[in-house]
Amino acid sequence: MRRVILTLCLLLVTFVTRASKAITTPFEVLQPDGTTLTLQLYGDEHFSWITTLDGALVLETAKGYCIAQVSKAGELESTLQLAHNSNRRTRAEKRLINHQNKKLFFKTVNNKLKARRTLEIGSTNPPYFPHTGSPKVLTILVEFSDSTFYMSNPKKSFNQYLNKEGKLERYDTYEDRNYGSVRQYFKDMSGGKFTPSFDVVGPIKLSKPLSYYGSDSGNIKDVNIKEMIKEACKAVDDSVNFKDYDNNGDDIVDLVYIIFAGYSQSVGNQSIDIWPKSSWIGTGLTLDGVSIRRYGVSNELNYTRNLVNSSGDHIKAINGIGLFCHEFSHTMGLPDFYSYNQSAQIDNQAMEYWDLMDGGEYTDAGYTPTPYTPWEKEVMGWSSVKTLADDSVKVTLQANEATKVLSNDSREYLMLHNLPNSGWYQALYNKIGHGMLVYRINYEKDKVNMSDHVNDNPGKPGMTIVPADGLLVTSYNKKYTPKQYKAQHAGDPFPGTSNVDSLTSVTMNYGILKKPIYNIQEDTNGSISFNYLKKDVSSTNIGNAVTPSLKGKENDNKIYTTDGKFVGDRRKGLPRGVYIQNKKKFMKPF
Repeated sequence: MRRVILTLCLLLVTFVTRASKAITTPFEVLQPDGTTLTLQLYGDEHFSWITTLDGALVLETAKGYCIAQVSKAGELESTLQLAHNSNRRTRAEKRLINHQNKKLFFKTVNNKLKARRTLEIGSTNPPYFPHTGSPKVLTILVEFSDSTFYMSNPKKSFNQYLNKEGKLERYDTYEDRNYGSVRQYFKDMSGGKFTPSFDVVGPIKLSKPLSYYGSDSGNIKDVNIKEMIKEACKAVDDSVNFKDYDNNGDDIVDLVYIIFAGYSQSVGNQSIDIWPKSSWIGTGLTLDGVSIRRYGVSNELNYTRNLVNSSGDHIKAINGIGLFCHEFSHTMGLPDFYSYNQSAQIDNQAMEYWDLMDGGEYTDAGYTPTPYTPWEKEVMGWSSVKTLADDSVKVTLQANEATKVLSNDSREYLMLHNLPNSGWYQALYNKIGHGMLVYRINYEKDKVNMSDHVNDNPGKPGMTIVPADGLLVTSYNKKYTPKQYKAQHAGDPFPGTSNVDSLTSVTMNYGILKKPIYNIQEDTNGSISFNYLKKDVSSTNIGNAVTPSLKGKENDNKIYTTDGKFVGDRRKGLPRGVYIQNKKKFMKPF
């Protein structure tokens, strides 16, 4: 069907199998009867749905977008009634919408997600892509029998997009719009501990049209995607030694990444388009003595109306690296932080623009994606975050500095982070919001896994923020326009647009944390200062602060890990390791 036209400026805010979140920015389609219909796309690669602005479920058919009905099995079926905006509907159309059983529809969706999730939790076979050192990634550029790359030299453009360090050059698709390359992003996030290298081959032309590889079956996206991966690998076998991409010698290629010509389905385009994703081939494919299992997929062009020429015509531009960085992070084990569960797609539940693994892949249209959070950097082993001692002090956080505040329950804590106005943070700082961001973390897993859905429990998120103005708006909230949704983020950091200069208590998932923070100030030099526990205290830099594990009360019996995490007051049941109790270290043996 025709390509839809996005009506509002997309800040390509971009989505087992792990995928990219859909852009919920409204888009317009021209219906066969000549009317214009405004729609919104929700979900991700696992499951997505389209609604009108007032929430009526619709389906794309060969005859246009039609009102959907919900079957007894909870699936969407077309009524063949052409859909219209609310001000142009007939009585018959209104009657069909009123009879839509949305409760059954979303219940069916959630049940399917739970079934899939059960199979995936804890899975590390095939292993995740390494996140330290300089591992190599085979990257294959793919065209279809009926469509080719728009850019004149895709290999040159994407080699720069993936590998170049420093400022990017412009060729013919505004390549320099990206703040930096994928390699530069991860080098900067890791402090030089992770510098992946991407070997770009192709383009190669597949045997079938885009519609074949991108075809959907019900709620299942891109049913022939694994066939595309296998065909692409076989096509380059004569020129590629796949064994070169087994970085750890386990006879499994660590990752094959596909960049395909054209646009992605996640930005509201044709249903035949492919949805960006990362997953693995269950049966595998063996070439050069090694098995190809894990893969990632993203696309060539960024569909945004931000770029126009002097005549106002849309300019075709290379995709922002945000979507690639999001999918690539999945291959290293990071999960999505948006909610899969429809009942959990509520305010104050996820991360939105504040995390690459949520809407942050689309910050600045994806050209300057949100940097990794301090928590993500710590999980990857790239850095560590100090813990504030339970002493009354005046704390100063320098630009991009973070610290932890522990709760009375070892399962959850806060992390305070001063967002800098430099590097990869510039777009976030200037276009989304700035100040001190307070993360609320309750990650109840033994390890981080790409299939974790920690924000699917309504009202009990595992990874979110404490908004200064009390409201972190979800992209699913239809009360807000895309412009209003984005603007609401400016009130999330402290002091923020509401000038909130204190945080005296926080409702956590397992109680109320009462470790007050007073007199929060954002200084002109880029630092954030506040008084901790008391309004009037002495001064200290966080760099000199001592974790409570080393500076606790002599005989309070509280037990901490060596990095300052409180784990209770009983030694029984602790996993093996080194701990601190009453200012003395002890070892829990094997």
